[in-house]
Amino acid sequence: MSGRARFQGRGVVVTGGAQGIGHAIALAFADEGADVLIVDLLETGTGQTLVADLGDPDQAGGVIAEAVTRLGRVDVVVNCAGVQPDGPALGVTREEFDRAFAVNTRGPFILMQDAVRHFLNRGDGRGGSIVNIASANAIRNESPESVYNASKAALIALTTAFAHEFGHLGVRVNCVAPGETITPEAEGQMDQDDRAQLRDYLRRVPMRRPGTPAEQAAAVLFLASDEASFITGQTLVVDGGELSGDWYDSRDSPPVPDP
Repeated sequence: MSGRARFQGRGVVVTGGAQGIGHAIALAFADEGADVLIVDLLETGTGQTLVADLGDPDQAGGVIAEAVTRLGRVDVVVNCAGVQPDGPALGVTREEFDRAFAVNTRGPFILMQDAVRHFLNRGDGRGGSIVNIASANAIRNESPESVYNASKAALIALTTAFAHEFGHLGVRVNCVAPGETITPEAEGQMDQDDRAQLRDYLRRVPMRRPGTPAEQAAAVLFLASDEASFITGQTLVVDGGELSGDWYDSRDSPPVPDP
């Protein structure tokens, strides 16, 4: 345990929690006392996991009810599961488009609907918290990832809509938009060319390094916690300052260390 117990006795659902940023989020909640249900296509082998394809609306529609059965209650939902198709916009197939929006936008929308219904039907007046994981790409386009960017921008719009509609009922809905973040899975697959490409990319990032899954998780836990009790409808960009701007003259740009 971390010594903090902000989520002691609370039920937390984390989609996409089997690996990457989602896994770091699930571990962080558990470390602070939460009862966590991971929802993923992959079986984690540890903790409680519900194997489900969130691109299937019927499977997505059963998540919150199953979570209530297993955890007794749900207080926080984190929509982290996502797919990232890339390639030129003219090459995107209808199937790729539909899959991206099904997983990245419709799936979270269904979980948000069901979570809000549960929060309100619980009858204890405590409301609940939802944190969606979008992307800095939703705010500043990066090509060629048109469909991914659009699906995450739609998720930010849904975040704002739910926050506005249900704020008076004690439901808070916020969003974290990660920038360049290196997961353990990605780190293990990087070769020299990948590292050279990353070093070049980091010229855009004022902090001159990628983020870590734990840093993204810290932002999520803050927004989900009582410490953020008057924060809703917000998108917290966690990108090392990438969206803050660029150097007019690249010669003024600070050096980038080897990643």
